[in-house]
Amino acid sequence: MDLKKNVRFKLGSENWEMPLGILLLLIGIALILMIVGAYLGFMFGERQFGATP
Repeated sequence: MDLKKNVRFKLGSENWEMPLGILLLLIGIALILMIVGAYLGFMFGERQFGATP
């Protein structure tokens, strides 16, 4: 897989072009942040509303 190959895509009305490696890196970072945010939200809710003695 050539990670330096430029990928063209359209987002809204704008045309974008960036290397495949950078695009995969951005997607990976976004997925990690979504998973961490969901976990932290779950832990906050569990602590806030979870176990009532």
